[in-house]
Amino acid sequence: MHLQINTSNSTEHMVLSSTENSTNNSTTCSPNVSRKNSLATISCNSPDKAYIKPEFGQYLSVKDMMVDKGGTTDSDEDTLADESAMPNVEKNEETEPYCIFSKRKKWAIVMMAAVATFISPLTANIFLPAMNSMQESLNVSITEIKLGVTVYMIFQAISPSFWGALSDVWGRRPVYLSTMLVYIGACVGLAMTQSYPVLLVWRMIQAFGSSSVVAIGAGTIADICTPYERGGYMGYYSLGTTSGPVLGPVIGGIISQALGWRWIFWVLAMLGGALVTVLFLFLNETLRSLVGNGSGYANPTPFQWLKRRRDGRRSGPQEHAQVRLPEAKRKSLNPFQSLLYLREKDVAILVLYYAFQYGGMYCFTTSVPVIFSKIYGLNDMQIGLTYLANGFGCVFGSVVQGKLLDRNFRTIAIKHGMDPAKLKGGNLTPEFPLEYARLRLAWIHALVFNIILVLYGWCLYIKAHLAIVLVLHFILGVTGVANTNSIQTLMVDMFPGRSASIMASNNLVRCLFGAGATVLIDPALETLGVGWGFTVVSLALLPSRLLVLPLLKWGPTWRQQRIEKWQAEAATNGN
Repeated sequence: MHLQINTSNSTEHMVLSSTENSTNNSTTCSPNVSRKNSLATISCNSPDKAYIKPEFGQYLSVKDMMVDKGGTTDSDEDTLADESAMPNVEKNEETEPYCIFSKRKKWAIVMMAAVATFISPLTANIFLPAMNSMQESLNVSITEIKLGVTVYMIFQAISPSFWGALSDVWGRRPVYLSTMLVYIGACVGLAMTQSYPVLLVWRMIQAFGSSSVVAIGAGTIADICTPYERGGYMGYYSLGTTSGPVLGPVIGGIISQALGWRWIFWVLAMLGGALVTVLFLFLNETLRSLVGNGSGYANPTPFQWLKRRRDGRRSGPQEHAQVRLPEAKRKSLNPFQSLLYLREKDVAILVLYYAFQYGGMYCFTTSVPVIFSKIYGLNDMQIGLTYLANGFGCVFGSVVQGKLLDRNFRTIAIKHGMDPAKLKGGNLTPEFPLEYARLRLAWIHALVFNIILVLYGWCLYIKAHLAIVLVLHFILGVTGVANTNSIQTLMVDMFPGRSASIMASNNLVRCLFGAGATVLIDPALETLGVGWGFTVVSLALLPSRLLVLPLLKWGPTWRQQRIEKWQAEAATNGN
């Protein structure tokens, strides 16, 4: 087996050679480091044993990686650079694929991640149409009921910082299952609550349980997809995050009108139970530091466990040693490491841009129940159904933008003389203009969103026909989600090995902005009126649109400097 890692502008030349002991059939790989050039070569006569440490660089081989009879030492871990610092891996024809899963299996994983991600934003907004009913039942004001949305979003912002870092070390599957169980318990508590303070406490616990899927879902996509195909998969995955806020009120309105508001949470508990069952049975572990390209064995599904148990009986325990997580990795867990990414200039710009867009979207979605009730006299169910227009827009925008992102990526790669076949293996040079590939259309979507938001406000002011308003809802959904998808995909591209953590940092800021928008929008509309109110929101978004310009100009330089810094640190640790 022979693999080459192109670490552009680095000073390292690393050779890993493998020798096989014929007496005990064991394989070892030993590193030799010299300072010749920027090409790292890995040779191993056993493709099952050659690999680069998981959080550093691409994964060269994964089968039976890190078994009980072998493993890595602390010194091994110190010699390797961060994965996102070494994004270019040139593989020859003998190299294993980036992911061994079939396209059908990838789609199954993406859809499970999307449905799981759908739960969190769905839960945030599902009782919006039922606020009037909850107000009467609990004998509190509408402002206090709306505080339940704000509290949920605050905990939704904070929690993924912990769960994202945990999933980047212990695996995606355990975090999915454990947090969903917390979520189910909270839903049962909410359905049975009789007082407002208890409702707020259960909403905090509910957010703590459901919000993990927002961060680790993006990490799951990065585990199995290369940048060449990531845009399309991220588009479908984003259906969960974008359709949840708009379909939640639809579902909540129907349930509240037919069964009462408490049944909203009983239905959520049943949905969570069905989801955790599907994840337990069918969701493979994808974290590359545990299973590499999918050929490793860790956090197994029941079917994987049974298959390995049967195979172990046939071939004996020596051939099927359990995969373990090295102790050095366990000690490195920092629950709030994701916050450190905000120190990076390009990350800070992307997160701030996304947060403003998210806040703008929440301004018009959370204000719908009050506005439509006053202007058009709609009941809970009718208000919920109006969210379908925005929901369809989000679905359309997610799918179309995902395909556009993939097409833009291929077009720009070809212009830069890159072989599309190599791109399918995840091979990118640090000089590749990722920022331009992902953001070249963002300004168009942003401009259309701002214009339509102003039109929406003034249509409400003149009490235009509801059909016109809902068409504007659809366009806002298309352009809003196209904007956010571009940002999400770029962040995952920049940090493929820590995608769950980087998305957790994004989630923290965006949810805080969303919570702020939820609190401020109703008083603003009452003071300024719907016309000027949404005009002010649109004007507030304009400065954030300019953030794309420095990112396009200096983003590649910042990314290159970060890569060189990490490579230098890896070289220092190697000595």
